[in-house]
Formats: sequence, C-alpha cells, structure tokens
Amino acid sequence: MPRLGLKKFGVIITAAIILISIFGYKLYSKPTPPTAQPTARPSFSPGPNDPPQIVSTKPDPLNETIISAAEIIEITFNRPLENVGEFKSRMEPKIEYKVELINDRKTARIIPAKPYELGATYNLYIGPDSKFDGVGEWKQDKSFHFRTIPYKGV
Repeated sequence: MPRLGLKKFGVIITAAIILISIFGYKLYSKPTPPTAQPTARPSFSPGPNDPPQIVSTKPDPLNETIISAAEIIEITFNRPLENVGEFKSRMEPKIEYKVELINDRKTARIIPAKPYELGATYNLYIGPDSKFDGVGEWKQDKSFHFRTIPYKGV
C-alpha cells in the first residue's frame, strides 16, 4: 500500500470534513415552512346609526402612558369629525396646542405649540359636544391621563 504524504493526507481529511458538513447540514436541517402572508384587514365602515367611538390612539395605549416632550398625539374615531372647530378638547394643565384632522377627518392630531414640560402629568379631555358627520354630537366624555419623560439631570 502506497504511503500518503502528510500534505495529501491533510487535503483528504479537509475535503472529507467539508463533505460531511454539507451532507449533515442537508440531512438534519428542517425546511422552513412558508410564512403566512398578512391579509389586509377589512376597513370598518360604521352603519348609519352607529355612535362615534374611538378605535385607536397613538401612542397606544394613550391612557396612563409616558410620552416624549414633543410627542404628537393621535386619536382615531370610527366616523369623521365635522371639522377642526367641532372637535371639542382641552388639556390640563392648560397648554397651547393645535388640532389637525387627517385620514378623511377620522383622526385628530394634537400638536403641542411647544414641548410638554418634562416629568409633568397631563389630562386630555374630549367633550361630549364634539360633532361627527351624520350623527351630530358625541354625547360622552373621554379623558386620557399621561405624563412626560422625567428629567433626571446630567
């Protein structure tokens, strides 16, 4: 039997390890099942007599959460508001803010004129006299309590 040189023996061993690794991987690896494709959520259209209700907030949840000092708050309803002036809201402690309606007037964006005070607690109230297309006044009170990130110093 011919003697293999050390160099040839090393090449053969390396090739054998590579082949065993490839076949072992193929043998023991499980095929990844196909992932389910996300289905589009059907858009919700309220019936003609359905009362207005909040369907989402940003941040979510808004109540009892901590927000950044410059966070824009969004409240989305199932019905469009009549206009910006008919969205009856107030903030305590009293601050200046602007309201914009987006998403076919279903989402009210509350944009503070200047950043919220750090470490402060705020209450956002939506009044019962807020008006929605086709149904008139909301006829319920809603409040959200949130606070800002505390300032811990440097």
